[in-house]
Amino acid sequence: MGALMVIAPLVIAGLGFVTFLFGAGHMVHGRFARAGFGLGGGGAATIIGLAAGLIGLNLQSYQRLTYEVPLAEVSVKAVNPSLRIFTLSVRRLDGTNRVQNCTLQGDAWEIGGRFQKWKPWANELGLNATYTLDQITNRYNTALDGNGRKITACDIQGPAPEVNQYLPKEWVEWMLGHMLLKERQFGSASYMPMADGATYTVIATQFGFNAQPSNEIANQANNGRSF
Repeated sequence: MGALMVIAPLVIAGLGFVTFLFGAGHMVHGRFARAGFGLGGGGAATIIGLAAGLIGLNLQSYQRLTYEVPLAEVSVKAVNPSLRIFTLSVRRLDGTNRVQNCTLQGDAWEIGGRFQKWKPWANELGLNATYTLDQITNRYNTALDGNGRKITACDIQGPAPEVNQYLPKEWVEWMLGHMLLKERQFGSASYMPMADGATYTVIATQFGFNAQPSNEIANQANNGRSF
């Protein structure tokens, strides 16, 4: 059904364009009545078909934007519950399989990074939103509780791609900006409570990061959180 919403209008646009060409031929040979029908009807069909096809492409794009991809698994282990100190193991699920351990102090962990969202027509070419996870840090139940307390965080960005040493970042930004591929860039973060034995899954959508419990301990901690 989705493909039909794009293909059918484009077929109409193609037939309309052929009719328009026949109308132009009639005009050259002085058959003005037939030329008027071909130019007017064919031109209108071409424009309407193309417009409907673009609408169909946009609808396909919105459907594509709802996909979700698991990025990381976060496992929590208590080190000193009285001081709210926990060790977190972050296992990447997006192909690198990298595992990093991080010690945080607080009530919750927060993972964040940067997103680059492409224009709808670029999504149709397969350019889904790109992301970079850069850090995991601590969080407290309230701002008042967190005032004056230690900030603990770990860098989880990992090494930069090797291609970066051959192509400066400024060049890439300039080219993408002038090719009108990018729609916008933004930061995104998601947080969940820290509880001994809890496991969470971090997910990326076209709209940002999200985290969800993946075992019963995490689910109970999330249901009972006060923030």
